[in-house]
This record gives sequence, C-alpha cells and structure tokens, in this order.
Amino acid sequence: MTEQVVLVVRAISAKYGTREVFHDVAFELRGGQALGVVGSSGAGKTTLLRILAGLMRQSSGEVRLDGREPREAVLRSGVAYFAGEATLPGSVRAMKWGRLGTGDPVMAEGRRLRMLSRGTRQLLGLRTVLGREALRLVILDEPWEGLDPDASRWLSVTVETKRDRGAAVVLSSHRLHDLAGVCDLYLFLANHQAVVLRAHEIAPVGPVTAATLTDAFDRLHGGTARFRAAS
Repeated sequence: MTEQVVLVVRAISAKYGTREVFHDVAFELRGGQALGVVGSSGAGKTTLLRILAGLMRQSSGEVRLDGREPREAVLRSGVAYFAGEATLPGSVRAMKWGRLGTGDPVMAEGRRLRMLSRGTRQLLGLRTVLGREALRLVILDEPWEGLDPDASRWLSVTVETKRDRGAAVVLSSHRLHDLAGVCDLYLFLANHQAVVLRAHEIAPVGPVTAATLTDAFDRLHGGTARFRAAS
C-alpha cells in the first residue's frame, strides 16, 4: 500500500533582504520516505528545513503539510524538529537518563544541559524529539553532529523505525556518508538552485554512497561540491 503524501513543496524561494538563498525548490514526500538535503555551508539547508517546520516563511511558492500551512500544521500534525544547539535551551535541567553512549555514563538529575558534553546534549535533544509517538514528519538538521558511533547507530535505527511507522523524514548533513544509502530522495542545493533525484538516479546499481553523491552534485553544479565525505 502506497503511503499518502505528507509534504508538498511547490516552487519555493527564500531571501534574506535582497540576498537570494535559493529559488524554485519543489518536491513531494510520502509517509515512509526520507529526503536527504545536500549542500555546502551557506547553501540554504537550514533555511529550507526551518521553512518546512513552519519557523519562517518562504519568499514565494507554497508549502503544505497534510494540506495545511506549516505554521498551522505543526499544531495539528505530529511534527518533530531538531537543529542541535539552536534547539536546546541550556538553562533547562536534564532528567536522569542513565547510560547514553556518548562518554557521559550517567546524566545526573539536575545537571544543566550546558554542563553536559556536546554529544550528550545532542543525543538528549534527539531522544526527546524522537520519543514522541504518531509522528507525521521528522525534520533533523545535522543530527549526527557530535554523536559517537553507538549514538549514531541508535539514530539510524530510530529514524528507520519512524519511517516504518509511516513518518516522512527530512535530513540534512554536510557529511555525505551520513546521508548515503539512508534516503529515497536527495535534494541538492548549490548556486541558489535545487535539484531532486531519486536514489536509483544517483546509483542505478547498488546503494548510494558518499562518492556517488559527490559525483551527482558535481554533474549538476559544475564540480563545485565542497563536502566532507568522512569525518
């Protein structure tokens, strides 16, 4: 059974003042699908994800989440958004979570988030956001930042579980190996433009890899890709 379309993006553009970030971004995402947003620093990945989450408005075009404007939909639909440090209020006290697999064996109850390691803060935020049930859309901006291998595996398994339960997922990363092989669609941002390709269009034989993602970006944008294929 084909899942319903959750997210529809029609020819959106974004500007900061007179500076154009991107234009004519368009795609549809169904429940159970994942979209990987690929682009170097400053290409507009975070801006795009903030628009999808209803945190800012596009300059033109249309975004619909379950048929509604994002700002309205986040109040009605199950939407999870996480963007690392920018999402965590450092003054909020953390509860006792036990072993998290990030170098902090036990997060003592009452410790402020800013006193924890970067990886633990990142994982705590992800666990809090992804712990919600009945999610329709999951939007994660650079979710692998600061995570150790155990936490990274937990994130991959959790995202796959949310997809199996019908959630649409949008992921961004500047490290291509994070996105390689885990998405159905890839949106490439560069030179203010966007191109969306399906996984089989990037790698007709075998899984999508960091190398095939880089090759696809170079073909689309004239060899201007500047990514870290591995950390």
